[in-house]
Amino acid sequence: MWTIDLPRSRGGLLAHAALLAMLAAAAPVHAQEPASVVVVLDGSGSMAGNIEGVRTSKVLLAQDALRRALAKVAPQTRVGLAAFGHRRGDCGDVELIRQPEPLDAQRLMDAVTKVNPRGRGPLTLALREAARLLPPPGKRTLLLIHDDADNCQQNVCVVAEELRRAGIVAHVVGLGLKPDDATRMACLPQVTGGRLFNVRTPEQAGAAVEEALRLAGGDPARLEPPPGPSSGQPGRLASTAAVPASGAPGLYLRALLVPKGDPISLPLRWTVYPEGQPDKLLFTGRATNPQVPVPPGRYVVEAREGRLAASEVVEASDTKPTAAFVVLNAGTLQIRAQAQRSGALLGDAIITVSEAGSAGGGKKDAPAGPPLAAFKGGDALALLPAGHYLVRVEQGTVRAERSVVVPAGSQGRMEVPLNAARILLTASGREAGSTDPIVFSVAEDDPDAPKGRREVARSAAPQADFVLPPGTYYVIARQGGVEARESLAVGPGDVARRTLSVAGGRLALATKPAGAAGLAPGEPVSYRVERVDGAPAEVVTTSRPTPVLLLSPGRYRVEGRYGGMNARTVREVEVKAAQVQQLTLEPQAATLKLRLTGNAAPLLSEVFWTIRDETGATVWTTGQPEPSAVLQAGRYALRAETRDRRFDRAIELRPGEARTVELTTD
Repeated sequence: MWTIDLPRSRGGLLAHAALLAMLAAAAPVHAQEPASVVVVLDGSGSMAGNIEGVRTSKVLLAQDALRRALAKVAPQTRVGLAAFGHRRGDCGDVELIRQPEPLDAQRLMDAVTKVNPRGRGPLTLALREAARLLPPPGKRTLLLIHDDADNCQQNVCVVAEELRRAGIVAHVVGLGLKPDDATRMACLPQVTGGRLFNVRTPEQAGAAVEEALRLAGGDPARLEPPPGPSSGQPGRLASTAAVPASGAPGLYLRALLVPKGDPISLPLRWTVYPEGQPDKLLFTGRATNPQVPVPPGRYVVEAREGRLAASEVVEASDTKPTAAFVVLNAGTLQIRAQAQRSGALLGDAIITVSEAGSAGGGKKDAPAGPPLAAFKGGDALALLPAGHYLVRVEQGTVRAERSVVVPAGSQGRMEVPLNAARILLTASGREAGSTDPIVFSVAEDDPDAPKGRREVARSAAPQADFVLPPGTYYVIARQGGVEARESLAVGPGDVARRTLSVAGGRLALATKPAGAAGLAPGEPVSYRVERVDGAPAEVVTTSRPTPVLLLSPGRYRVEGRYGGMNARTVREVEVKAAQVQQLTLEPQAATLKLRLTGNAAPLLSEVFWTIRDETGATVWTTGQPEPSAVLQAGRYALRAETRDRRFDRAIELRPGEARTVELTTD
């Protein structure tokens, strides 16, 4: 029985670091480049032998299987060739025969037929060298066709991890592998996400090579449940995981949702070890219905997926395939995130599944627990223990939630619509060669926010893509001091595109005090630039002595300060698009140095200085014995105070003057 509640909330952003890591692992990557595969062919001496019951040599068996399979390879797939053990027969005998290139089956087969079995088989080295032929981008695969494990004392599991880190998948077609050799080779496909085929007949060899090349040329086979009826009833999860009635001995690992159910085809984390020997792992890895070659005996088979964990003890036969069924007591849930108005899938949505009410002791309205599963895209399939869950779909700042019960053995389907709008922003008029980034933002009215507006999203992408609830927004583009903005309203399902102009002009500022020859060099300079011809009132401040500012076209008030006191200059200037406006400020400043003397000698005892301007406002106070500062030219009242006396004088400073004023106690 499936139950679906109405949406609980909307808005908010997904901001959990652990969830982002889960999404990075879960999100599929679709390469834009054609797929590339390198066939790695075993040319060691043992390939001249036969599989038991087959009259054709293994090398001829491999050549025939390749010839038939190449006829069905996707035309855009690039195929290369490497071989080992076929020339000198030593542990360095690896030949990279053909680079991956659009398939020419005849030329490739001409090279394949020249591989004649000779000596030892440096299989691990061949894989490592062949991987060098597979530069990114695009899907990259190695197809190893061989009959034995590496006999040059190399560990193939080490190179398997190297391939996994490089994003290279390895499929293995084993020609009559011994059980021990098959066990040693199993880590290669399982670690890299490939398939292991241990074949014993020509028909099996042809089918295995064909399947491996098919997987190499396109997306790996994955579960695609058939669409449910339009009424929204759950669809059925078709199983393609039947255990073959005949084939190589070993364990064929399969997962069941409930006892006596059909096997499912989903990747799980599998572990296999002999009963009573958990430290002796024969296989561990994430795979879909893997085959594990093992000698006869009893084994513990474990399957895990998130919180799911189940195990069974299985006795392996030495003459036929052994089905290792593990019951998960779980259900599957197909989740579709779609636009509310159009029903289109939301390819950039984030889907999370949490246990409902896990933090509140099972109460109905208790908050959901941490995510158990996370997906990116509009269509996700979750494998979950039987229970009650909260499904959340988020896109941008829009969110919807549904609660659902997942019974054991169920194969459910639910659709979660989002009531969202999209705003796409670009900018025009950017200066050629400018290093200033363009930043887009979206704000909305909020009476409680400063200036009555609240920023809801921001992006520095060349084309900003914002997904928001329907409403009225202010969209803004900024580059340096240039700002363009516009108000727009978007409804459910709307896609609004706007291009905002950030064409600006440059304002180059400098300061040259009047009569500068008499002023001290290195005085601090600062500027405040404010737009005065209308909203928005842009304000830029800087303490660089000669800045070049990028500003929106318009009229500005520029205030320059020279020194640390009251010397300042104010000018207005017009900034025009695509032009550079030079403005040099000439502050009317003077340098004043003070000294208190007695008997014609400086007094270094305690003295406190105060300077007031013509309005009576205090401009400068200091306790230094002989202070110096830059002041605006004008009239001042000067006072010096010691412990027992006070001295006053009126002074006038002229622009560019460097003046020393002495007060005497005599």
